Amino acid sequence: MPWTLLWILLWPTLASILLGVAAWLVIRRGARPVLVGRVPAAVVAGIAVLVMALHPVLGAAPLRLDAPTEVWRTLIDSRFALPLVLGLPALLPFAVVRPRPSTTAGALLAPRTWRSFLSSWWLCALLGVLALILGLTLAAGLASQPNDAGEYALYAVDFGSGAIGATIYGWHYSLVPSVLWVLLGAATWWTLTRIARPPLDPAQAADVTDRHLRSANAARIALGALLLHLEAVVRSLANTSRMTGSFSGSDDLSFSAGTPFSALTGSLDLLAQVAGVLGLALWVFTALTAVTVPSAARAARTAVRS
Repeated sequence: MPWTLLWILLWPTLASILLGVAAWLVIRRGARPVLVGRVPAAVVAGIAVLVMALHPVLGAAPLRLDAPTEVWRTLIDSRFALPLVLGLPALLPFAVVRPRPSTTAGALLAPRTWRSFLSSWWLCALLGVLALILGLTLAAGLASQPNDAGEYALYAVDFGSGAIGATIYGWHYSLVPSVLWVLLGAATWWTLTRIARPPLDPAQAADVTDRHLRSANAARIALGALLLHLEAVVRSLANTSRMTGSFSGSDDLSFSAGTPFSALTGSLDLLAQVAGVLGLALWVFTALTAVTVPSAARAARTAVRS
């Protein structure tokens, strides 16, 4: 594979890693690493980052290697659901791994909900990105038409003297991701509930800080999955917007035409790049929050809420 193509495929991943590492280096100065589920959380988040980094390279491999058409199509089609599929197991360490039962008789038993340790900013970000994905999915689905195989994955424009068509993120491609949205939302709620449920020990202020960080990390995993899915959707729509065709009219005059939203191609490309870099950076940052810092330096810092 040429180095130029490899750089085009990998530079967003490198930018995400640099952004995630830079954010961790800045924020960790006043924060502490997560305690509960530290190793599983870092491993699963790291695997998710690695898979997302390798997927573009694997998807482009059939361009240089002989591969069956079905392999190529499967790799291309998996880009919509893959981030959501990876986000689900990445949430598990924060929910399954529980803190040790408190031995303090005065453990705090005050009622707590899934929002007790989650900042409202994370909730707003999750709902905002989900609303954007839902809007784009509905718009693309309504614009899609059945192709030769009966799949609602075709976008066609009729110009009277001719028509042009291209693949679009329609009902066919959005069905499985739509189910995964629901599962990811339910898994996020369940994870946050599991984090908040155990009794708090008033003698262990670190427990509160740890739960804030674990809740924020669960939100980062879910938000990263949604952003990476948004990248795939928007990039697909950007490719559809590039569709053009040439036709011959009266008096042997020819003209070229494109899609009604071709003017949005640049904006869609930019939105896809930003969403992809931010989404993967959130996963990188989440994996790094489990990294411990030297005890001497950590003792000199004050733990703060994430």
